[in-house]
Amino acid sequence: MLHANNKLYTLTCFMFVIVVASVGALSAYSTSSNPSTFHKGSTPYGVPYEDWMTKWWQWNMQIPKEQHPQVNPDLKKCPVGESGSVSFLTQILQGKSEYSCTIPAGHAIMIPISTGECTSDEAKSDIPADMMKCATEGNKYLSFDATVDGVRLNGLDQNDARSKVFNIAVPKDNFLDLKPGEWEAVTGGYFAFLKPLPIGNHTVSISARVTNPIDPSYNYNYNTQYFLTVQ
Repeated sequence: MLHANNKLYTLTCFMFVIVVASVGALSAYSTSSNPSTFHKGSTPYGVPYEDWMTKWWQWNMQIPKEQHPQVNPDLKKCPVGESGSVSFLTQILQGKSEYSCTIPAGHAIMIPISTGECTSDEAKSDIPADMMKCATEGNKYLSFDATVDGVRLNGLDQNDARSKVFNIAVPKDNFLDLKPGEWEAVTGGYFAFLKPLPIGNHTVSISARVTNPIDPSYNYNYNTQYFLTVQ
């Protein structure tokens, strides 16, 4: 009888280990299958979300013109910027594109969906409201979709954020052909600001379209896939 109880105890322990291991595996799967994002009003790594937007634009503006996807649509390896524990990505705004990117483990990832900036020179005004109208005009009539490993990122349509006035250095031969110099600027729009993904390979897909019936010069339509290696 004691021997039979020992067998039962051993079997019970074995099943318990399997259950625990299964739960652990499911938890790990859940982590990678249900990616989460930072939203406006939050403070990722102690920095306000809206300030991360200004950091992203300061980086984006410094990419050498010939290395920027907006100017060189044939790029396959995406430019990657870093600020603290956040990696920045960018893309072209027309057509279909694919990029391969390496991201440090533990880094959040900030990817633009539809974002604009406007300097005081572009707006011909240093009034913040004038600059913000200039920066966000291109986000009107926007529709978009974003997924990570096939899982849709929900709630991003409510994530239209606005920055305070910040300083930006516009270099010569910048990808927007703006007048070089040090300017006050603002930014507004939508990002997919991903919390760190598990080590391994991931696919991020973002598609966005603006069809402006009043001013077609703002129109764009893109579908981008990022093949990320987190290591």
